[in-house]
Amino acid sequence: MRRRVFIGLLSAAALAGCAARPGTMAGGSAASFASAAPVSLVGATPGDLRASLGMPSLLRVDGPAQVWLYHSPICRLDLVLYRGTVGLPVVRLARTMPHGVPDATCVASLEQQRAS
Repeated sequence: MRRRVFIGLLSAAALAGCAARPGTMAGGSAASFASAAPVSLVGATPGDLRASLGMPSLLRVDGPAQVWLYHSPICRLDLVLYRGTVGLPVVRLARTMPHGVPDATCVASLEQQRAS
């Protein structure tokens, strides 16, 4: 069952990478993600994430994928990274939980947690 869920996440991550919208990060540096929805995290590098959000609560490597999990008192952010065109891992899937918290609020709470 776990394998099916993970395969589903990998499939969703592949599709999310294809669906990146103009204005999303393309591996450039980012001082802050707070005003952005998680979909704008697509394309962020590990350096971008560490600079803005710090180290993840959990970092797991599954084959070619890296799963980064962040959490704050109000939400959680799940990221799946795959190797990009220049060889660095980049975010291909980003989602927040629970859905009742606005995405930008969740990301801002994670950045604030990093700053304190």
